[in-house]
Amino acid sequence: MRILLKLGFPGIIFSWLMATPFLAMAQQSGANGQQAASPDSFDIKQHTFDLPQALPPGKYHHALGVVYVVVPRDWATDLVNAPMFSYSGKYTLPKGFDAQFNYVTLIISNRILLQPWWNYDMDHFHFGVGYGLAFNFGFLNQFGFNTYLTGWEQQPSLKVGYNWQKTALVVRGDLYWTNALYITEGKNTIPYTNGFINGYGFTISFDQRLYSQKVMTIGVRMDYLKYHVIAWPAFPVNQYRYWVPEFQLILTF
Repeated sequence: MRILLKLGFPGIIFSWLMATPFLAMAQQSGANGQQAASPDSFDIKQHTFDLPQALPPGKYHHALGVVYVVVPRDWATDLVNAPMFSYSGKYTLPKGFDAQFNYVTLIISNRILLQPWWNYDMDHFHFGVGYGLAFNFGFLNQFGFNTYLTGWEQQPSLKVGYNWQKTALVVRGDLYWTNALYITEGKNTIPYTNGFINGYGFTISFDQRLYSQKVMTIGVRMDYLKYHVIAWPAFPVNQYRYWVPEFQLILTF
């Protein structure tokens, strides 16, 4: 099966986004004299969502994002050209722990991730270790299809971050281990219950102050996968893995 989704998402937006961090650094460098006259107490560690840091317990942080996935041509008759939308929440716990929730959706394709983290700080360096459980679900009732997907995954993760006063850089690695997938066509269900390593991925993201106390995150992820939830109607294509680039734009509240 093949899926064709064309909602449009201009590539020029991402070109501008990737240039934004460098422009922000230049502005900060050129504003040193002004800061001496009117000091700014903003500290990105108090407002960033992505940085793996030990925070005071009992606080809730959340973020909204847009995710643009570049699907391999082998997975569809044409490029899937549609943004996914994400919501993330984090509740801080004692001793450097926190519990995170992430929901990514394209309406017909959905992924929910629950992931506890342990974080450690060393001056401006930050480290995090997480282990998550993900639930994938999707449905396609158009174009002659009557198809549904449900599935479970495990996702161990590592993060390393470094912060400046108003910016931060985070590098992340993930492993995707699929426990089970169930694809239903009409009244027939095809189970994939032999667990397998779906693949792995790396993310680099840059946090910067956007306005007031709000922080914007610009991220690029490269996943090496057998399948991606955005193109689940094409599963299984074959036994090969493919590079799947992903661009992220996230606003922390």
